[in-house]
Amino acid sequence: MDERLFVGTTPGLESALEAELAALGFSPRRVPGGCELEAAPAGSLVRVNVQSRVASRVLWRLGEVTTPKELSRVPLRALVGDGRLSLELSEEKGERASVPAERWRAEALKLWGGGQGSDAVEVSVRLSRRGALVSVDTSGELLHVRGARQETGKAPLRETLASGLLRLAAWAPGESLWDVMCGSGTVLLEAAEQSLGLRPGRARGFAFERFPSIAPGALEEARRPAPATKTWLKGSDLNAGALGVARRNSRRAGVLEAVTLERLDATKLARPDASPGLAFANLPYGKRVGTRFELDGLYRALGASVRGALTGWRFAFLLQAGEEALGLPIDRTAEVRNGGLPCRLVTGRVV
Repeated sequence: MDERLFVGTTPGLESALEAELAALGFSPRRVPGGCELEAAPAGSLVRVNVQSRVASRVLWRLGEVTTPKELSRVPLRALVGDGRLSLELSEEKGERASVPAERWRAEALKLWGGGQGSDAVEVSVRLSRRGALVSVDTSGELLHVRGARQETGKAPLRETLASGLLRLAAWAPGESLWDVMCGSGTVLLEAAEQSLGLRPGRARGFAFERFPSIAPGALEEARRPAPATKTWLKGSDLNAGALGVARRNSRRAGVLEAVTLERLDATKLARPDASPGLAFANLPYGKRVGTRFELDGLYRALGASVRGALTGWRFAFLLQAGEEALGLPIDRTAEVRNGGLPCRLVTGRVV
């Protein structure tokens, strides 16, 4: 049967997710908080969970009903099996449910039961004045949990945000990439895995693995690697401890041989032996690292270093404010959130 999916992502990455899903062969419709896939082929939820680098969670929308009694028409148990379910009721923003939530909950518990525990499948019943939309979480743990990055630095990016930022910056395997403040190496790992054709969900489990409706062999097929693309990838950081974390994370991910790591001050860059590509940095915001009073000087020094060493390169820097201190020609700004903090990705070309 066809699948109707909602693929969620970090606020600000909807366009990146839309582009990624289109590249995977789907026909997404961008909506706030993610993308919808209507009438996707059977097994699409497996491919999206395993192969999307930007998605945070995949919900399978099983049906819409107008009254609690009609919940019996939703084939929930036939699709997800007889395991424990965790029931979550919520109201659509700006709307008041026509039937009290207590009646919906009582009917859902009578039909499907409920429970708690790490193995419980989450069922969402979203209420509105029209009735209720029933969805089931197919992901389990949020999709940024890949399994390789077991250590982080002071100001880490989620893996899904890292890949979304690379897509917003129009980077693709084959183009040189230098993360000049790589920290624990999240951006570098995501780029290396893409270049090697490794699937982000190759080494983790998913809620859908317990669903009897999933075709045997679908997970193994989705995990099959894509073709590799030779790419120059480098990460540098002044903090030796952060570089050690990046090296260990890269080894766990199986990409250590594909990257170069070097201890280096980002304000003292030298021209690399590589074709021009993308220079990336998740800059200090003055929240977790440094202070607002120190940032202008750092940004000015970084901008001068980039202008001196990376003429002809593109840049993509994530920050909260103060991009004018970089002294770089900014072509585009994208608003995103990192760990709940409002940030923006500024991109341009060094001339």
